[in-house]
Amino acid sequence: MELSRIAKSGWIRLRRRVADLSPEEARRGRTDLAKLADRLPFLEGYAARAKPSMDRYRADHEHYCANVGHPVHAASLELAALLDVICRETSPKKIVDLGSGFTSYILRQYAAEADHEVEVWSVDDSAEWLGKSVDYVAGKGLDTGNLVTWPDFQAAGPQGFDLVVHDMGFMETRYETMMEVVALAKAGGLVILDDMHKADFREKALATLEAEGIYAHSIKPITRDELTRYAYLVLR
Repeated sequence: MELSRIAKSGWIRLRRRVADLSPEEARRGRTDLAKLADRLPFLEGYAARAKPSMDRYRADHEHYCANVGHPVHAASLELAALLDVICRETSPKKIVDLGSGFTSYILRQYAAEADHEVEVWSVDDSAEWLGKSVDYVAGKGLDTGNLVTWPDFQAAGPQGFDLVVHDMGFMETRYETMMEVVALAKAGGLVILDDMHKADFREKALATLEAEGIYAHSIKPITRDELTRYAYLVLR
């Protein structure tokens, strides 16, 4: 086994042990998922619904992680599958993913196949990385419109999104922009907050949201990947 693979496998095992020390977070995930099923019926039997998406995008995800983005920074296959399921089940017409990359491909693939018009924005705080995302999306034969930097997105001022994915920048940037990002969703819209496995960020983010009367649901049971990453979901 290559040294890099040995290091990565050891790191994954360590992260799993650390993550498993939080039974309260595991309980919240199970409880929140059950609550969400009342509003999002497709979460019942989710594993079966997600399997076609996992199978469809697995090879693309492996290629992306090997050739475009590092596996630690790329969106997980589990998150990609969830986005695909949400799109197929709720038919959003206006979507924004903050933190361009593999999610931009998933969402634009949905837009290309939808039987209705879909407006997709993909946003990044790094112009350099945004360029790589443009190249990747274009290489898949998909529309590259509205792939913009965060300042340009703010200047354009779009609002009223059905689906918002927040995975942009380092965690400090993620937190600083979080409330502005959550506000992008219209009433009844969905907001996905990724990388909530990071306890310091999670506690600060949840406290800030709750102070504004916003409850974020743990979707750990359906988004946790081999690196222990998982997401939360806000229903606006």
